Amino acid sequence: MDPCASPDSLKATSLIAGSTALGERLEALDGSIFQWSEGEVAHPLFPKLPMEFQIIRSYDAPALYNNPLRFGEPRVEPAGAGDTEAARGQRRLQPEELRVREVDVNGVRLPIHLAWDHTDPRASKLVAWFFLFDNQPVRSPLAAQLRNSLSLAFGGPRPLTLVTLSAVAPPQLTATVEDAATEWLSSAWTYVARTCAPR
Repeated sequence: MDPCASPDSLKATSLIAGSTALGERLEALDGSIFQWSEGEVAHPLFPKLPMEFQIIRSYDAPALYNNPLRFGEPRVEPAGAGDTEAARGQRRLQPEELRVREVDVNGVRLPIHLAWDHTDPRASKLVAWFFLFDNQPVRSPLAAQLRNSLSLAFGGPRPLTLVTLSAVAPPQLTATVEDAATEWLSSAWTYVARTCAPR
């Protein structure tokens, strides 16, 4: 059962403030099916190196929450400038800082997970994300599923939504980029809540 009233409308990600939609697809990965939308957001510091977002939904919730970092790898070079195996390897996050930043969005607490990789002295890499279960932000999808185990047993599985944003930042300006990422993710939550609300 899908609690989102208009799941197909989630593809219209250009409606999120500051977003440029790049595409949507259904994709099979490790035996699971994902509804996938992706795009770009203007970087607050680097016009040629936009932040990248993804909105991913799947009925295989563990496939999303067990390793959300695999769905977001910051671009470290402008598009087309570093499309090599070595450049893709540089994108893989090795997080040294993991924390949750809770923000209030129209009276709803939105837990935003933040993973910072500071291993490169020239540029820190960020992946930020939040989870939605039953159209509501949850800090731990597993805990949410356990709390709803009875309704899941009788009503069937419900999809989990993962919204990610990835970016790079000069080490001395990580707060600026983190604030921009948090602002976009807050707008994304507002968009998803409006799209999935019962008509």
